[in-house]
Amino acid sequence: MLTLKHIDVWLSQNHILEDLSCEVTEGDFVVIVGANGAGKSTFFNTIAGKTIPQNGTIELEGTDITMLSEQQRAGMITRLFQSTQLNSVGSLTVAQNLALAHYSRRRARLVDGMQVLPQELAERIIGELGIHPSLLEKPMHALSGGQRQLIAFVMATRHIPKVLLLDEPTAALDPQAATRLLQYSTQFIRQHQITTLLITHDPHIALSIGNKVWILENGRITKQYGAHEKKSLKPDELIGRIEYAKLAQ
Repeated sequence: MLTLKHIDVWLSQNHILEDLSCEVTEGDFVVIVGANGAGKSTFFNTIAGKTIPQNGTIELEGTDITMLSEQQRAGMITRLFQSTQLNSVGSLTVAQNLALAHYSRRRARLVDGMQVLPQELAERIIGELGIHPSLLEKPMHALSGGQRQLIAFVMATRHIPKVLLLDEPTAALDPQAATRLLQYSTQFIRQHQITTLLITHDPHIALSIGNKVWILENGRITKQYGAHEKKSLKPDELIGRIEYAKLAQ
């Protein structure tokens, strides 16, 4: 479904991705774990089209998309970032942001979109998220981080993509907000069978959701675990653990 073959990415004379090859099967939910500097963000940038590799090919459903721009891939591949500021327009209202997502594939100005986006539809969308309809006219920047990420997820999946990239979407959230986002998103992904890749630093998340876990180290995917293998893994086998005894010395 999504295949990367022998990908090399150099940035400022640094070899970030090195002969990276992998294949994502349709319907997969792959959780990618790696330390800082392992190449996770560049990996997603390469899939999304923000970064064009110096070597290698990327195929989506058998079509070579290696040289397509980020804009050209946007209808097929969508991405939810860690930063809430990158996922929506903070100065626009919740309703306006929903309109942007709803009409993203039509040739319509925002004002036209706002005129035809039914209030009932907007209320139903955020009602499913447990967000009160009164917030529809609030600017996005006035919402909590958890509310904003939930709405951003809905915006990213308003038109079901072929591939969904979740780039550490819970990293800036408190535990309660992170739990709510993961509950809603994983249920939605499962319901619509969306091929998904998620980056996380949290090994507990990696072992709790998805059907595969990949380890990214030094620009390569060094280990791949399937659903059955995940059951026997421990969190510190994925990333390591803090040695609290040393902190007390």
